[in-house]
Amino acid sequence: MPPIDCEDQELLEGFLAETTELLEKLDDDLVALEKSTDDADLLNRIFRSIHTVKGASSFLGFDLLVKVTHKTEDVLNRLRKGELLVTPEIMDVILEATDLVKVLVSDIKAGEIQEREVDGTITKLLPLLTENAVVQPPQEEVPVAAAEPEPDEPSVSEPVASPLQDAPPAPLQKSGGDVVMKKTPPPPKPADGKGEELSDNTTVRVDIKRLDDLMNQVGELVLERNRMIQINQNLQQDGVDKIDFNEEFGKLTKRMNFVTSELQMQVLKMRMLPVEKVFKKFPRIVRSMARDLGKEVDLQIFGEETELDRSVVDEIGDPLIHLIRNAMDHGLEMPDQRVSNGKPRVGTLVLSAVHEGNQIIISIKDDGAGIDTDRVGRKALEKGLITEEQLSAMSQRELFDLIFLPGFSTKDKASDLSGRGVGMDVVRTNIKKLNGLIEIKSEKGLGSEFILRLPLTLAIIQSLLVEVEGEVYSIPLSSVLETLRVDQRQFHMIGGQEVLKLRDMVLPLVRLERVFRVQKRDEQGDFCYVVVVGSADKRMGLVVTRLVGQQEVAIKSLGNYLANIPGIAGSTILGDGRVALIIDPVGLVENGECGSGR
Repeated sequence: MPPIDCEDQELLEGFLAETTELLEKLDDDLVALEKSTDDADLLNRIFRSIHTVKGASSFLGFDLLVKVTHKTEDVLNRLRKGELLVTPEIMDVILEATDLVKVLVSDIKAGEIQEREVDGTITKLLPLLTENAVVQPPQEEVPVAAAEPEPDEPSVSEPVASPLQDAPPAPLQKSGGDVVMKKTPPPPKPADGKGEELSDNTTVRVDIKRLDDLMNQVGELVLERNRMIQINQNLQQDGVDKIDFNEEFGKLTKRMNFVTSELQMQVLKMRMLPVEKVFKKFPRIVRSMARDLGKEVDLQIFGEETELDRSVVDEIGDPLIHLIRNAMDHGLEMPDQRVSNGKPRVGTLVLSAVHEGNQIIISIKDDGAGIDTDRVGRKALEKGLITEEQLSAMSQRELFDLIFLPGFSTKDKASDLSGRGVGMDVVRTNIKKLNGLIEIKSEKGLGSEFILRLPLTLAIIQSLLVEVEGEVYSIPLSSVLETLRVDQRQFHMIGGQEVLKLRDMVLPLVRLERVFRVQKRDEQGDFCYVVVVGSADKRMGLVVTRLVGQQEVAIKSLGNYLANIPGIAGSTILGDGRVALIIDPVGLVENGECGSGR
């Protein structure tokens, strides 16, 4: 198909921005309407959203979009007038039509109109417009979209929920009506990554007050720049009083430090997005999965107004979807089974976010069956992921961590939803990529909780600068538990591993000069420094020559050529212009770099 020919590109961009915003909110509103069928304001808002998309599409000549939105609007109008009642079956059809609208909008966004089969969805909408409207979709077969290969592996990107499993095939259905956790190959397939294509990562909406604050700080910076130029001019002249210069330069340094810190904070705030941007996709996904699994689920969301950096927001969607899928498929029991266990028929799934220091804590909690560590251990043994000796020596925490191993699954047979053993592995990989931590709390029969600890931003971190044989390294302060000045004669060797007895625990030690192969400069004395770092409940001591001090550093990428170096998270530039590597303590702890300290 030829590219979209729109005389006014600005008009097209405005249409896409407005439509994307409306559609992002629409799924959430439709699921909420199913629970609050008598909410007239909500129904009117949904109607207005579709009406707006229809009107703008008509003006710009997007005929397929007009065709689908027009019929959807007519159905919503009948609901609004009370001529139809909101039922799960009717909602399935409206949600399917909304999915199709998203696909058509993503085509426009990609720059080319694709030939999409829309008659299948419209065939389901038409009976709802007759006087004797049925409350469920017609059961005969309808045309399906142009051949779409069935995916044979799970998605590691944002999935989009599908209509009910027993509904007829439709343009957006795949694999028996279940697309909750799947993704088709790249565009131009109809259901390909709608969530990702519709979300615009190139623009961000900013509160005007934040822009005003930013402008004020830039004004302050300009004043300090002028003062710096004046001091420099005075310095060039003969007879400048050294004491006056030192005093003025000291004042300027303090002012510049204050203004740049404020400026940095303002820019960081501008990059902040509410986590609601991710959370609002889940009611629709949970609804569809509950219908497919035959379970009853009450999704409760708290703290969606919590803000974090957009770079983190963009990355947490996939891990959260895998965790929600895991909670619904493995955690929550079937309604009858819950009743027989003395629980309410409806399972509870709680998704919450909260700020804690310079981190955001996201929790996914269910009141399901919990994690059966005996079963987990047996399965890991059967799959050859661990040995009998390893299993017998494992703590409860280590048994929980087994579910993150690649290829691990407690399902005997793979289904469309789970069983392939990649979901939880993807979760841990993505969280580690964000320099975050994941923790599991579970009690058999009572439920499970997965806790994600993520940095507010990936751009700037508080760090501890340390020196190792003349080389300076940066350790993220979020991973540092304590620092010690230790006599090396207190070090012991256990099984070839250097350790230090610290209070009531044995702390494995890693000598950073050996990890990074730093040449020794001088013969070390008896005393050195140990930086104790932690990941979840694991601890490790990094042996360094000297502690330089605490500093806020900007993270710089090492590029693709030096990417994924064990123990290195990136680099930064120090005040004297030297490049310092940023250590990845979580990677060192998780990968057991202790052996490098032998």
